[in-house]
Amino acid sequence: MNEKSLNVFVDFGSSKIRLGIYDKETSKNIIILEKDCISNFSLNNFDIKNSNEIIKDLIKSAEKKINNHIKNINLMIDTPDMFSIDISIKKNSDGKQYSKNDIKSLLNEVKGLVQKNYLNKKIIHVIVKKFIFDDEEFFEIPNKKIDYNILIIELKFICFADQIWKSLQDSFKSNYLNIDNLYCSSYVRSSSYNSLFNDFNKKVILDIGYGKSSITVFQDNRILYFNILPVGGRHITNDISILLKINQDDAENLKKSLNQSETTFENKIEKNNQTELPDLSRQVIFARVDEIIKLNLADEYFNAFFQNKDSCILIFIGEGSKILNKNSIYLEEKFDFFSEISFFEENTTIICDSGFNFNQLSKSQEVNFLPKKPKNKGFFEKFFHFFN
Repeated sequence: MNEKSLNVFVDFGSSKIRLGIYDKETSKNIIILEKDCISNFSLNNFDIKNSNEIIKDLIKSAEKKINNHIKNINLMIDTPDMFSIDISIKKNSDGKQYSKNDIKSLLNEVKGLVQKNYLNKKIIHVIVKKFIFDDEEFFEIPNKKIDYNILIIELKFICFADQIWKSLQDSFKSNYLNIDNLYCSSYVRSSSYNSLFNDFNKKVILDIGYGKSSITVFQDNRILYFNILPVGGRHITNDISILLKINQDDAENLKKSLNQSETTFENKIEKNNQTELPDLSRQVIFARVDEIIKLNLADEYFNAFFQNKDSCILIFIGEGSKILNKNSIYLEEKFDFFSEISFFEENTTIICDSGFNFNQLSKSQEVNFLPKKPKNKGFFEKFFHFFN
């Protein structure tokens, strides 16, 4: 099979590494592989030494099955230091007719502004939230003629440490692999799952991972909010280990056993009808889960956003959320705007599919700063490739 006809996706998680290979012509997945591996993506303690061998083994296994070498991959990853920046930029005009050059000029300006103020950060995603021509809003570049006095573009940047990006490149180069595209895994996966809940106007997707948690908020198909916090399932395990004075493996097994119980999480009482978990461990798990929810949702932004109580759903995803999906969750009264709470069960195929679909489908909100052939296709050419 020709390597050029393939799309390879690696979801590099803190506790699992997943690999999916797709045929570009048929859009079918050819190979799906997964291996457990503990990695640390924090800036101060970055460590993926063990992951190098795991990735090497996954690539070798895949190459044997397709009978060809793999040279290029698309990398999906989350790091605890990831963050988003919201920027609005304005251009004044004297009632002239808008042209695409006006948008080019503003995007060029804002790109330079972000790079100037965040010198040690890598831009992963640039998302256009809206275009405002005077008082008229558009969520895609308008195709009609518009005379305007003020043009405003609202953008969201998702970034992480440039040092980590360089370390990732070096690591994959040691396995003779080039990174074609870099994606924020939680954002890509949430964007894919968002379309599965179209019965709801507002969707809050809470991804609890091994070393972090992230939140993505959608209104219909538009992303409005994104945030990552360095608190995840690993912190629950550590707390149980310390307080119960047991080793990490026993603490992890104890935590996972909650998935089979009938524990109810709520603020005032905790009911435990069919579990042998010690009371202290249940309190630890509840406290951490409660912290993750509060840190993600206790934001002034949500007070205004959810003021109109239309249909809204809270969706849990990620390895860390699996301890909850057999249990009932009762949130504080201030979070009663959710009409439903759901647990979306992910697997390796679904996760890799989300990356492939994100890569293939037209993304009307997305601006791509990582062209595959920078010498032949500049930033603005790539931008208009996506928006036309």
